Amino acid sequence: MPQPAKAPNIVMLPHAQLPSHTTRLNRFQVVQVGQEHAIRRLEQLEGRIQQYSDPIQHPEWLNEYIDLGLDLAEHAGTRNLRPLQESWLKRIYKTLRDTAFNLDCHECWRQQCLDFLYQPFFALQHFYREQPNGRQKVRLLFKDLSMITRYVV
Repeated sequence: MPQPAKAPNIVMLPHAQLPSHTTRLNRFQVVQVGQEHAIRRLEQLEGRIQQYSDPIQHPEWLNEYIDLGLDLAEHAGTRNLRPLQESWLKRIYKTLRDTAFNLDCHECWRQQCLDFLYQPFFALQHFYREQPNGRQKVRLLFKDLSMITRYVV
């Protein structure tokens, strides 16, 4: 008796709910459902990060936010959507950078966002090094980080 065909290895994000009206989804639909969930979760975390004003630190929020953003950027890169990939990386970087400057946030939260800024910084640096005009963008990125450390630290 022939064995049933195995489904391709498909990575799904936790808590992604598949539409109940479908019994079987193709690979694109599963990736799409997972990506939509990732974007919603990223937006939710982004709002928390930007508006958080308590002294209690939440590195798990920052880790999840960065991981989701990097995953979305990588997914865009695999589809050869370079502008979208750059947009995801810049979004993570700018959110953490702007929160580090936000005086409405508690000082320890601002410092923690600054401490986590290196991850999207290195991802952007790597991304720009592969681009034709990347040298100039890497220089601007370093200039931005230098200014941040001068004024925030």
